[in-house]
Amino acid sequence: MFLITYLSLCSCVTAPKPVFGQDYKPPAPSITVMTYNVENLFDTDDDPERNDDSFLPLSKKTAAIKAACRAENDRDYRVQQCISSDWSDNHLELKLKRLAHVIRRVKDGKGPDILFVQEVENQQVLDRLRVVLGDLGYKPAILIEGPDERSIDVGIITRFDLEGPVKLHHQNFVINENLKEIRPTRGILEATLKLPDGQLLTVFGVHFPSQGGPTELRRQALLRINELQSVLPKDRMAITAGDFNITSEEDAKERYAAKIMSRNWAVSHLMGCKDCDGTYYYGRTDSWSFFDIILVSKNMTETGTAPWKVVPHSVRIENTSKYQINSRSGGPSRFNNKSTDGVSDHWPIALDIVTR
Repeated sequence: MFLITYLSLCSCVTAPKPVFGQDYKPPAPSITVMTYNVENLFDTDDDPERNDDSFLPLSKKTAAIKAACRAENDRDYRVQQCISSDWSDNHLELKLKRLAHVIRRVKDGKGPDILFVQEVENQQVLDRLRVVLGDLGYKPAILIEGPDERSIDVGIITRFDLEGPVKLHHQNFVINENLKEIRPTRGILEATLKLPDGQLLTVFGVHFPSQGGPTELRRQALLRINELQSVLPKDRMAITAGDFNITSEEDAKERYAAKIMSRNWAVSHLMGCKDCDGTYYYGRTDSWSFFDIILVSKNMTETGTAPWKVVPHSVRIENTSKYQINSRSGGPSRFNNKSTDGVSDHWPIALDIVTR
């Protein structure tokens, strides 16, 4: 039995407002872009070089692994989760099926054309998700394993062919100008896709440092994204998407969306989704935030000159799957094999681009 106890959103969570995606129909023809933190998508194999001990079947949890659980976790409940959880293949299959149900709800059952995912352990488990989505016409999944100590990476699933090599840009952070590097973290995944008309679109998948680290880390990560975009060919279309881990309170104070993101990009929730509360409910501040964001290069806006442009009113949260909404709180429902709902603690955000 799967014994990891996930913390439910408290009953004090204010139910979110209706979201645009519930009655929105993408224009035809169009390309739908979506980003989704799929929360702890692990396989059932032990990777001795990664901290995946919580997500193993009990039958594989040796005395050495249990000792590592005690050494690596600083809280009693985390130790017990690591030692006692039973992440079996049946539970993984259930998780994959629920994720597929969410993805299939997009674009009238076709699924997004470009899907960014976060918190994926490796290429193998992302390929398993693609197999479950096998009839939707996706190409082989894109993922490069990075140095993250939690063994979670960024991936991309798309219908479009790759143009050139895929790159993973590692991030080195400077804290207080003393050249101190923090622990290894997720890199920025870069790929260039060939769209149906032959035009090239460069995409960056991100998962920024969590709120457990100082705001300076997320500021530097945003500047790195702008730097990577600035070295592309001048007329290249570009999209960045993923989990930025920026709370609404942090953004209000630091003005990251207005000052840094908007310097090079159009920002998804500033363009549209005006009735949306956010994609993630952050318990520490009891507030909704757009942790999940899609950035579109300015040449793809209405006043730009790129051959494809973003549809601002298409920005929406995709949360119409029966597995996505916690029946008590109304917020995102985390995966729990004992419950009839539950898939991820994030809601995905999506938008459409069309030709001019």
